[in-house]
Amino acid sequence: MAKKFSAPLERTARLLDLVPYISSHQGISLKELAAVFKVDQAQMTSDLTTLWMCGLPGYTPLELMDLEFESGFVTIHNAQTLSKPRSISFDEGVALVLGLDLLRSSISPERSDLLERIDSLSKRLAILINLPTALSATSQVNQDVSAAISDALKSRMGLEITYHSLYRDELSTRTILPIEIVESDGDVYLSSYCYQALDFRQFRIDRIQSATVQAVPLEIPKTATEQSSYACTIKVLTPTRAIAERFKKSELSVNTEFDFQTYSLQWIERSIMASGGAVCLNSPPDVRKSIAVIAQTMLDRYKAR
Repeated sequence: MAKKFSAPLERTARLLDLVPYISSHQGISLKELAAVFKVDQAQMTSDLTTLWMCGLPGYTPLELMDLEFESGFVTIHNAQTLSKPRSISFDEGVALVLGLDLLRSSISPERSDLLERIDSLSKRLAILINLPTALSATSQVNQDVSAAISDALKSRMGLEITYHSLYRDELSTRTILPIEIVESDGDVYLSSYCYQALDFRQFRIDRIQSATVQAVPLEIPKTATEQSSYACTIKVLTPTRAIAERFKKSELSVNTEFDFQTYSLQWIERSIMASGGAVCLNSPPDVRKSIAVIAQTMLDRYKAR
């Protein structure tokens, strides 16, 4: 039975295979082409319509694919032009080599077949553009950590992780149940249930120092809720760019106040201290008192000298 649903990755792979197949089977019927690629005719028509907007760099009408399939038979009129080898510029070659290096770092060492193909292709590209083979890109995510996360998500297992928290500036060991990988503001997070916090947490993957797959209870307590946050009121004394970036506020002026939500009281303490005299924390009062004690302790150390 023909597939009616086409996932993005499946469709991309199919589109890449369609062009060489049609080029070698000019005039194939739309019905037969759909059967070869195991999709229905409506999906194949949609794929061919997408290919109309694809072509060679330049993307003028001369480089776009000249497809015809309205009659029910599929033909590419400029197949010979599309099949001509294209030269790769130095910048394009560098981008491809770096991309392959990042891809290599995300593949499990057990897939030696894929790693060998990537190495072979990287060397061919480096020779083609006279690029030093030492050029490489380093992924911020530990390969072993990435593999452990992938295994845990696939098998619905837990993880024991060593995590570097910038809020507290400390390393902690946690047992978590991974739920999904999410992206926010260019950073990648592992959304999980943390058995130490007894709550849901998001861990930035590049801050996970180590990860080991282990069995955990799959039932999350009903009392678990989304992360509890703390409300703070901050007064601006000296508007600066650093303050705007730290608290993600675009418009600041002297003596203005704004409310700020944070998941860590330690983070707000450090942020207020780092801001010097540019801001003043109005609430919560217990954090104000804690900051005052820390500031006085620092001043006392200077007096001791």
